Amino acid sequence: MKISELLNEFEFPDIGGKIYDLTHPKPATTPTTTPITQKPTPASQPAVTKPIVPQPQVIEEPAPFDPSAAKPTLISIAKKMGITAVNDLSQLIGNAQVETAGWTAATENFMYTDPVRIYKVFTSKFANPDEAIPYVKNPVALANRAYANKLNNGDEASGDGWKYRGRGFLHITGRENYSKCGAGVHPENPSIYLDRPTLLSSNPIESAKASVWYYKNIVGKGKTAKQAAKSITGSNSMKQQERGQAAKIAKRSLLGKKKPTR
Repeated sequence: MKISELLNEFEFPDIGGKIYDLTHPKPATTPTTTPITQKPTPASQPAVTKPIVPQPQVIEEPAPFDPSAAKPTLISIAKKMGITAVNDLSQLIGNAQVETAGWTAATENFMYTDPVRIYKVFTSKFANPDEAIPYVKNPVALANRAYANKLNNGDEASGDGWKYRGRGFLHITGRENYSKCGAGVHPENPSIYLDRPTLLSSNPIESAKASVWYYKNIVGKGKTAKQAAKSITGSNSMKQQERGQAAKIAKRSLLGKKKPTR
């Protein structure tokens, strides 16, 4: 009689079963594993950019005047039109210097090469930098987008943004301001700058008259550098310190004073 049978005889079934398991080992089995499957990573989708609104035909414009060469014209006309106080004249000159990028540009520059820069400058017009990509090196479309539905301009497709972009010594901008300046300078022909906007960028005399009229009637005499800058730009942050510094330099020049040495 086997030991396991003997134990079962004495009613020790559990012990017998354990001894049987020890004396009759089961063949080794290879554990099965469930293969781990990785979910496929979705391919990144390219940014979707909105197409540019169809643009109206752009008429070739006459060459802009040289603000640096025409600076004496601005000062002379300002005095003739009543801007004689040194503070007012220096504020006009200082703001003109900044608007024309140091007396180099009679028209606003919309030639941008970086969509991130476009997004930062015109944040309210673009949801993200990708949306600005079609406007890179596309100044006409960018101006129309940037100034659409502002200052009495029409929508982006109207072409008003480019047509009435910043021009002249103070970079007068928008259909509204072109209309005001035209009516103020030429009451006999109030729509002159609306009909012929390039006068402000190609004719230094017309530009000077419009800029001086704008300063006298929109900015106002006796204003501080901060007040003048805000009236011209509509903002407290657009190179305000640079404008104030330029006005100080202009004031010293008008008074015949040399720049102080350290």
